[in-house]
Amino acid sequence: MVTRQVVNDLLAGFWSAPTGLRGWPMVLLGIAVSVVLTWVFVRSGLDWAYFVLIQKLPLFGALIAADGFGYIFPVLYVAGLFLAARRAPQKGYGAAGFAVLISVALALAVSMTLKAITGRVSPPHHAYGAALANADNSDAFNFGWMNLSILGGWPSSHATVAFAITVSLMVVLPRARRFHLITLCLAAFTGLGVTFGFHWLSEFVSGALIGASIGLWVGSLIAARMAMANAPAPMAQTGP
Repeated sequence: MVTRQVVNDLLAGFWSAPTGLRGWPMVLLGIAVSVVLTWVFVRSGLDWAYFVLIQKLPLFGALIAADGFGYIFPVLYVAGLFLAARRAPQKGYGAAGFAVLISVALALAVSMTLKAITGRVSPPHHAYGAALANADNSDAFNFGWMNLSILGGWPSSHATVAFAITVSLMVVLPRARRFHLITLCLAAFTGLGVTFGFHWLSEFVSGALIGASIGLWVGSLIAARMAMANAPAPMAQTGP
């Protein structure tokens, strides 16, 4: 059971977590790799080729469904895990709920900050940029601060949040493999679905990588804290 003392320890120790592969360096590495991959996608024409292909397919319904589900995905998982924790407190659902909650908050903060800085122009999808329908604008960035709306942009917040949730759950609940598969499928649908018009393919890939790095960091931290809390207390030594 997640006690108040354990929760306070998790929150208090979060920012003082060890660096290395569990801290900000992991997230920064995910961002750096995402930058390189985005450059490759843009320079190779893959982003534009994918967008042109998608526009020829009847996927508008899936686009709207994925976009809408992306907003309820975090709420659904946080609420569901905390409800499950009340019924089965010994199975670690409470810790998983906090892992998801913290992962979502960090994923939103990181992705929104990057969007505000990079100002990437969205693809000319169904409701945006009709005049650019035949022009490759995949390399259009407006670097600065809030030079463009953060409703679209790089990386996809839908993908970042969805994969942060997925990886944090995999770490905190390592034995729930069926649950992992379901969550991964939902994350893929959410993140990939918004590339059917609202986001470039590289924005999905970047969001998945950055989100996974956040989820791994948060999940590892909380799993370690829970292991410490559940470890048997050392037996007091008695005199001769």
